[in-house]
Amino acid sequence: MTYRRLPPLNAVRAFVAAARHLSFTLAAAELGVTHGAVSHQIKQLEQHLGVSLFTRGVRQIALTASGQELFAGMAPAIELMAATAAAVAKSAPVKGLRINVRASFAARWLIPQLPAFIREFPHISPQVITSDVAPERLGRDTFDIIIRRTKAGWPIDLQPRAFLSDYASAVAAPSLMRAQPIRQLGDLRKHVFLHSETRNDDWQQWLRYAEAEAIAPAGEMRFDHLDFALRAASDGLGIAIGPTTLVAHDIAAGRLCQVFPDINRPLDPYLIATSNRSNVEAMAFMEWVSS
Repeated sequence: MTYRRLPPLNAVRAFVAAARHLSFTLAAAELGVTHGAVSHQIKQLEQHLGVSLFTRGVRQIALTASGQELFAGMAPAIELMAATAAAVAKSAPVKGLRINVRASFAARWLIPQLPAFIREFPHISPQVITSDVAPERLGRDTFDIIIRRTKAGWPIDLQPRAFLSDYASAVAAPSLMRAQPIRQLGDLRKHVFLHSETRNDDWQQWLRYAEAEAIAPAGEMRFDHLDFALRAASDGLGIAIGPTTLVAHDIAAGRLCQVFPDINRPLDPYLIATSNRSNVEAMAFMEWVSS
């Protein structure tokens, strides 16, 4: 059987994610790549097909007629490939995989990703272990995979590698934005800023990046942990600054929205390492999250 020339599959994957979210930023967060990488892959796909797939506005994108047609065919095709691979892998024996992460990352990024990983690797049983302890202070027999954002505290032999780019973005409940719309940075003065002690300088850093350091809010609320601040934002109590990796699931579910989609302050990437590079399950997970 002779097959027609296939489009670049990584580009198709980027396109489907961007079309589903109608956001290159959220697609990048889902795929663990940069905004620029998603944009490049979609341009590559457009060149391959000879058509435009998106119309690009100032703060939003929309599918063209060709983009709608492609999404209608490609989204179920990707799901079918994933389901077929999972079905073939079901006969493999189940093995455990201990993944050591911070609690906020586990709740807001890792756990929402695990169903897709388990569908692809049903013979691997992830065990999520939450910890704030630096990698250099953990015994090698206590984890198979470790993920941290920090660049410090890594033993040389662990050889961590960056796998997930990230940005800080202002987020709020869609209901709050409907009740008190924000059209420009100055409108932030009418709103409450939500802070977390675990990331207590996020608002200061974001305002500096947006060249709006003089803006003072109508009020402020403080929480012990970032997760509490983001939950408060989704409940309409104010606006929080959240890493796009940790808010992408809430945005996709309609609980949060980006207040300024074009103002995303770059953050240090997440790093991943394994305690044993001969561990087949650990290497499979590292390749999966990095793909």
